[in-house]
Amino acid sequence: MDIPGEKLIIKLWETIADKGIGSLLKPWQIRREGRANLDVKREEVLALAQAEADAAAIRSGQKLLLISGEIVNRPALGALSVIHESADKAPLALPRAIEIADQNLQAEAIRQEVSIARAVVYAEEELQKDTSEPPQDSPQDDWLLRWRECAAGVSSDELQQIWGKVLAGEVKSPGRFSLRTLEFLRNLSQAEAQAIERISPFVISGIFYRGDEDMLNAEGVSFSDLLAMQELGVLAGVDGLGLEITWNSDSPTSFQKALTCHGALILATAQDASKIIKLKVCAVTAIGKQVLSLGSFLPNMKMVESVASAIKTLGFDVQIGNYIQVGVDQFQAANMRQV
Repeated sequence: MDIPGEKLIIKLWETIADKGIGSLLKPWQIRREGRANLDVKREEVLALAQAEADAAAIRSGQKLLLISGEIVNRPALGALSVIHESADKAPLALPRAIEIADQNLQAEAIRQEVSIARAVVYAEEELQKDTSEPPQDSPQDDWLLRWRECAAGVSSDELQQIWGKVLAGEVKSPGRFSLRTLEFLRNLSQAEAQAIERISPFVISGIFYRGDEDMLNAEGVSFSDLLAMQELGVLAGVDGLGLEITWNSDSPTSFQKALTCHGALILATAQDASKIIKLKVCAVTAIGKQVLSLGSFLPNMKMVESVASAIKTLGFDVQIGNYIQVGVDQFQAANMRQV
């Protein structure tokens, strides 16, 4: 293929090839093996769009899918139609009902395959950005089958992108997304997804800071919003007395702690390595962390400034800046300034 992410994309196709996943894409996949071909990619996308349109036409009754696999306009069938005039005039046109049911099943099967194929295309696009080496392990069969069911059940482009990101993430790191997370995403409403997006810019190193209620209210995040996230299973410790987090030093010789927030960086340092940082927080659950990893968010800088100021009052030297991810658990700081 000679493209960024080539090895991961090969890993993707090795993973799904014998699972009946993305079968609609296989002819184009074979044609572009060993080369980056934008024309073939364009053909692939257009073919999926046509298949989707055909499925809609079959469901609406404008077209019929014949046993041969040919899709034809209903008027063109003429005498070949299985619907008899006498049956059409009956109170319950059973032959007509059977035909409609059969065509709807076929249309739904086509729609599901198109949705799965689109999600695989988005997974390819996600992996294409990543030049890391593929893992030795592969996603488990049960996980892939569950993913297939979930990806088949959506129709919107936005949700197909999400399932593409889920597949790409699992190919890069098998076990990253649990079966519980798949079910969570499968049942997530659009309103709930939007609510999660609203709180995502406030999440710093896996926690949601609760020490500045005025700032949260000013930024449009209310206590009821946080309660809703707790009920959904994204946050924990919202009600009651809340939670406190304790951070120790990342270095044995002096205190050093780096906190990250969607590209923003807080760096806390002190000479005494035994010092600790304690903050009032809500915890982000395991499912919450997996779901949040699917989005691309900008940090809420007022939250970042508030956390940095709270840490400074505890006797730490604090800097704020940006970071660039250079490895799985490695990043490079940039544009640091003193708080």
